[in-house]
Amino acid sequence: MKGNKEDFDFYEDEEPLEEEGGLFRSTPLKIIVALLLIFALVYMSGLREFFFFQRTPLYTRFVAPEIALEGEEITIPTAVFVLREGDFESKRNKEEIDHILKNGFQIFRKANIGFEKETFAELHIESDNFLSDHSDFLRRIENEKKSEINIFLTGHLEGKNGIAFTGLNSLAVADYVTSHDYRVLAHEIGHLLGLGHSNNPGAVMYQGSYGTRFSEEEIYIMRDYAKELVEEE
Repeated sequence: MKGNKEDFDFYEDEEPLEEEGGLFRSTPLKIIVALLLIFALVYMSGLREFFFFQRTPLYTRFVAPEIALEGEEITIPTAVFVLREGDFESKRNKEEIDHILKNGFQIFRKANIGFEKETFAELHIESDNFLSDHSDFLRRIENEKKSEINIFLTGHLEGKNGIAFTGLNSLAVADYVTSHDYRVLAHEIGHLLGLGHSNNPGAVMYQGSYGTRFSEEEIYIMRDYAKELVEEE
């Protein structure tokens, strides 16, 4: 909390002064400090994820929109990896995995972009450097067939819903999120297809919302990136 020196009373007396209103003036500051301490304890203890992060119910689904433009569908080869061991172990079952992929991919129907799952693998390896050195983690699973977009499903991401490793064609989505997990998946794929964040709360690329819309400009950007990915294959 910032303030000018004139905003506060300073006393050098050894005995506390009983000035009218003194307690009232100090109470707001004490309340703010206490709230900050409580927030810090909640964050560090993991209770933040307990209260604000949740699994996406299977009854939630995304209704695919109409294709917004004519032209052939661009199909992007995709690999899906589920971490089954170590610090980032995912607890998703097959039904939950199918749910996030089906609904997440459908969000791109408006852009006439599809995804073909070429690889699916459950990884039983230590994942301690999954976030700290993702490029090294990818080297450690070099025997697994990678694709143009590599999706990792994890238990948590240290307080993040998802993360896109741009430049590595890789992304991750946590089990427990503050939005629908399939919307998080679409958000991270959007980053890999050249999109930044949006100021529109209804947009897929808006941070921390349930938005599922792409603008016309975003659609053309993604299609250009998707064409490049497919041509490089």
